Amino acid sequence: MIDCFIAEDEQILRRGLTLTIDWNALGCRIIGEAENGAQALDLIQKLKPDLIITDIRMPVLDGLSLIEKTLEQYRPEFIIISGYNDFAYAKKAIRLGAADYLCKPIDEKELTAAVTEVCKKIAGKQAQALQNMPVKIIAGNKLLLPNFKEFVPQSAGRKNKYISNAIRFIQQNYGGNITMRDACKHLVISESYLTKLFKEYTGYSFIEYLTYWRMKKACELLNTEGIKIYAVAERVGYSDQRYFSVLFKKYTGLTPKQFREKQFSIE
Repeated sequence: MIDCFIAEDEQILRRGLTLTIDWNALGCRIIGEAENGAQALDLIQKLKPDLIITDIRMPVLDGLSLIEKTLEQYRPEFIIISGYNDFAYAKKAIRLGAADYLCKPIDEKELTAAVTEVCKKIAGKQAQALQNMPVKIIAGNKLLLPNFKEFVPQSAGRKNKYISNAIRFIQQNYGGNITMRDACKHLVISESYLTKLFKEYTGYSFIEYLTYWRMKKACELLNTEGIKIYAVAERVGYSDQRYFSVLFKKYTGLTPKQFREKQFSIE
């Protein structure tokens, strides 16, 4: 999932941006929002979103200053929105590296198109970063899928307990042919309820999390010499090596063979 952040001082517009498009369908999730630039900067530094959608005119710190200060820390993508159809703003935003500049009122199709294009760019950057990642870092298991965020329980609440147990079920049984139905029988809850909880608490569907976990474990197994790729596929729940290889490349940017060669190319 691509993490997105919205900085907009108008509450109605901020809420509208969150609800206007189907973020999940685009492979995105909104991880935070702010009503002024200073608040946005503080949250962005903590959350490190991949995409920031920001207004230009905001209290305390304007959108262009927000971009400049964020770029001092790391380099996410930006989409600028503004009620001021002023070329000077657009020119500076582009100079700072903004991926797009949209004028208010925001058109749903235009916003969707802009986000779609930026997400393609982010996905490409993530894949390239993975391929260029030093072997020692990958072998040290710090890679493990740059866009995979493992769920960490924050409380002992009932809902949290269901999610924790569901993830434990995945981690203990990923090597078998398990489904969400199997997990629900184990937890004694309905599939619709677990589906809702999974999205709410992890940002993933059950099958997305299961697949990410399998890819994570496959990375670990591929770091071990002597284990055939077909055996790795079987150990993480895939009887079809070809299908496993296609999935592995989709999630890591490398085929299992390329990944393994990268591990052992440098001592």
